[in-house]
Order: sequence, then structure tokens, then C-alpha cells
Amino acid sequence: MTTGAPEQSLEQSRERVPGWVAWLVTPLVVVLLGSSLDLVDQVAPETLGGVSARYVPPEGHRTVILASDGVETVIEHSRSTGVEGVLAAPTIVSATLLDALGEAEVRRAQWWRATRATSAGERATDLHRLTSDGIVLTASWGGGLGLLFEPELLLLPADARPGDAWSSSGSALADGALTYAAESTAFAATGPFTGVDGVEVPLTGGCLGVDSVVRISSAEDDLQTTLIESTVWCPGRGAVWSSGSVDDQPVGQAELRPGALPASAASEAVEAWRDAAATAADLGAGRTLPLTIPDPFFGDSAASGQFPARPAATPDGRLVTANERGDDVQVWRLESGAAVLDWAGHPGGAVVAVGAVGDLIVATTAQRRVVAYDGLGRRLWSWGADELVLSAPQALAISGSQPPAVLIAARSGTVTALDARTGAPRWSTSLGADSRAEPVVADGLVLVADERERLTALDGATGAVLWRIEPGLVDALAAADGSAAALLDSGRVVGLDLASGVERFDIGLPGLARGLRVEAGVVVALTDERAAGLDAASGLERWRAEGGAALAGEGAMVAVVRSGTVQLIDLVDGAVIAERPITEGAVGASRSALAIGFALVLLDTDGLLQRWELR
Repeated sequence: MTTGAPEQSLEQSRERVPGWVAWLVTPLVVVLLGSSLDLVDQVAPETLGGVSARYVPPEGHRTVILASDGVETVIEHSRSTGVEGVLAAPTIVSATLLDALGEAEVRRAQWWRATRATSAGERATDLHRLTSDGIVLTASWGGGLGLLFEPELLLLPADARPGDAWSSSGSALADGALTYAAESTAFAATGPFTGVDGVEVPLTGGCLGVDSVVRISSAEDDLQTTLIESTVWCPGRGAVWSSGSVDDQPVGQAELRPGALPASAASEAVEAWRDAAATAADLGAGRTLPLTIPDPFFGDSAASGQFPARPAATPDGRLVTANERGDDVQVWRLESGAAVLDWAGHPGGAVVAVGAVGDLIVATTAQRRVVAYDGLGRRLWSWGADELVLSAPQALAISGSQPPAVLIAARSGTVTALDARTGAPRWSTSLGADSRAEPVVADGLVLVADERERLTALDGATGAVLWRIEPGLVDALAAADGSAAALLDSGRVVGLDLASGVERFDIGLPGLARGLRVEAGVVVALTDERAAGLDAASGLERWRAEGGAALAGEGAMVAVVRSGTVQLIDLVDGAVIAERPITEGAVGASRSALAIGFALVLLDTDGLLQRWELR
């Protein structure tokens, strides 16, 4: 057993072994050695898995590990029971597991999924199962080579104790293209164990060490690779340390515990709708984009299902959603012929809302957490709110060249600005009543409504209350260039001076509130019965049109989405610039409209995704 840091890097070891062996380093070495989290909570033994179940990390928790090649990896852990445990896998893997285990076994199976995201932008996932035999590795995907174990690779027996020995063998890929043979022995882990950075990994009570030898063979190529590892597992943390070799070349990793990670470099922003609208004269033909989940080894899978949370858009033109089960954040690249899943994160618990704040993707959850990811999908930090956060996180510009703060309005009425780098509160203000509608940021102010029919303006730098009025129950807010507007649930539109809160006008519209924009001295209000362009200073009606279901866009043009059609409308005079047909989705599905870059994107809750480009 080795207790020091490895002397050589993973990259060095890859140079000396066949290419197919290098592909095994991530899905196997890390699996055998590296699933842990940044908290030390004990996990109560599960119905299955025996005593060893306490080593499995809790649902939704995260760890950061540092490998011997200097690469930082963030791991997120998912715990589930039943069929949903295999739904995140590529279609071929899911189908094979259902066939091998049988529907009845899959329905009662207890799963542990560990998803890794590195600072180099690489992602991979390992699917484990808790069984009466212990903790087994079922499949790995996301890298250049996928693995599917039959029978499953036994990582820890149900009653593993120091001195115990066990083994397993079988196929590591369908039809025996790869086979595996593993032998392991448990030892008492007392330390000290240090990482590549020389820092000792703290142990908690009950940690267990495992010495393993795993041989992966290819009958066709007559090749074999041997992984020799010493691993330390701690209760509630998974594998916190490892050191070993791949074909005699040293590898290893150790758990880190930083408060937060620096975000990855910003992706290049695409042309904004505002800029494209200034020169565009038409809206191109619409296109339905199928949802595709890629895998470099197992191939593409088609995605379908419900999208429970309202989507968001990133500055670099990607679409942010929550998956059908509502427990993963998904980020999609909108390519010419399809929407391709870029990455998925698992913040823990049901995702309530998603938003994009500068280079961050931010999710709020049913566990009252606010969780931030960088553009590569690495979880950077997590912060606990005092109540559910139902509205999407917003960007709040701050002084200097710092990234925007993350503005959060909890249902409790607590409004908080979080530092984008650490997740620490910069300020927090209580409204004294439950919040209502999404807050709006403009001209350094934060506008937020509450259930006591009040509208409050906060100083974006300090959170101090600047003014407060009582216009009624607000369904939507908008503000820009010194003007603000509130669309009430009664259908009335109230125009305000943004700096003082002084009312400029109060005009009634028929129907239910659907959308609101303020731009270039015009307030665009949409109900299901009417669309209207109002002068932001006086409330005089500049134009009116048929109502609709959704409003999107900024700058010189807005898009009004109706049943069967979408209209591109000039903001100033209401002229219809273009009208295009819409493919209708399932009956009862609701629809979100977003201006993503220079395109209009519609996403139905039943998964129908459509896109039109300004031209």
C-alpha cells in the first residue's frame, strides 16, 4: 500500500500504454478510487448495500478532487430508486440494463450515479447499484470508451471489514469485447494520506481502505491493462484518496475542500437579439430542433419528455432547462439541425428555477439551495436560502470589472445579492411579505413585488429601500432607461418613474397578463386578449394588436407568440414585420419564448423546440 502522492502524471502514463488503455483511466481508475464529496455527513445504511452503503455519498452532494496530473475534477452524486436511475444513461446502456436485470429488478433497484466534470472540460458518468451483495459498478459513459459490466463489478461487499478479500470477473463490454477480472482486499485506513499537493486528507471515523488489482483484457487485440490501486473510503464521503498505477505508471488523486472554485474562462458571446434587430428586416423560416444527447462511444440518444422549469438563455447562445424528472440542470447547444446536450448537472432535489448570470448557470432547488455552475458544468458553490426561490436568478451589475452578482428573491420576501465567485451574500433585505413575480434590475436598481400589493425599489449596491408604492398584485415587471412598468393581475398597466417611483399612468387592458417589456420609451404589454405599445412617459397608446401567449425580444423588435403563429412587430409603431407559422405541441402544454442570440426560440413543456432567425 502506498501512502504518498504519486510522482508521475496521468498524461505520462498514457504515453506509454495503448490508446484504448488510456480511455480506461478516467472511467475505471476514477471509479475505483474517486467518488467523494465536500461534506462529512454520515449516510444511514440503505435497505440494500449492507454496512458498505454508508460509504455512498448522499443525494445531490459534491466533491472536488485533485489528480496527480494537476487536473481538478468536480463530482456530483445522485441517489435514486427504480427506472429513473437508468434513464440518464445512453439508450444502448439503458436497454441493455433493462434486458439484463429485468424490469422487476430495475424497478426496485437502488442507484448511485457519480458525474465528473474536469477543469479541462471533460465529462464522464459512472452508474453504481446498491445490492444485497454490496456496492457494484454497473456502467460508465461519457469518455472515448464506455463500459458495461456483466456481472457488475463488486467495489465493496455488503459487510466489508479489514482483512476481507473478494473478487469478481466477467464482461466489461457487450458481447465480451472487453473482459475484466478484479481482486480486492480491505485494510484498516488510519493514515496519514496526502494528495499530490502535499496536503493531508482528513479522515472521519470508520474509514476503510481497499487494495485492488483490476485487469481489463481485449480478446480481439490480445491486449491487457492492469490497474493496481490503494483506495480509502470514508462514511458519507465515498473514496477520498487513492494511489496506484496503470501498467506500472503511477496515478492517483485526493479530495480537496475549497470553499469555491474559480469559474472557467468565459465563452464568446453570440450576436445579441438587440443588435441583430437593429439591422434585420425579416424573420426566417422556423425549424423544429430534435433534442439529442451525444456520447462519444455509445452514440447519440434522442431526448424527450417534459420540461417543468421555465428555460433560460446564456450569453453564448445556449439553452438552459431542467430535465423531465426535474432533478438535473441541462445546457443545450442550438445547432442548425438539432439541440445537442452540452452538459447536465445534478444540484440535488427538484430544480425549481434556472437562470444565466454572466458566465454562470444558476439553479434553485426544492431543498432551498441556490447552486452555481460554470460554463463547463462544474458546480462552483451552493448557498442556502431561507425559503424556496421560485423566480429565476438575475444578474445584478456591480462596480468595476467584477462579474455581476447573482440576485435571488426567495418566496419569503428575502432579496439577496450573492457574490458570483463565492456565493457569499453581498447584502440581504427583507420585504416583510412574500415575494411575487420575477424581480427586475435596471439603472442600478432592483424592483421586486410582494403579496401585500407593494412594489419596492432597492439600491443594487447596498440593498437599501429607495422607494415603495402599492400598485396592486403584480404579475410582471419591466424597466429600462429611467422608466418602469408593472402589469397587474387585474390587467392594468402602471407606468412609473424608475428613480422616484412616481406614477406616470394607469391604464387597463382586457385579459390575463402574459408579458411586459420597456424599451426606447415604449412599454409593450401583452395579455391573452391584447398587445399594446404605450408611451413610457404618458401612457398614450401608440399601437395595439391581437393578444397572445408569450412575448420575447428586445431592442427595435419584439415577437408575439399566438396560437399557430408568431409575429415579429416593430416596437415603435406596431407594424408587423413578419408572421410565421408555429408547430403546435401536445394539448395542455405551455410554451416559453426566449430571444437567444439573434434567434427566437420556443420551448413547450412537452419538449417541442422551435427556432427562427432574424435576417
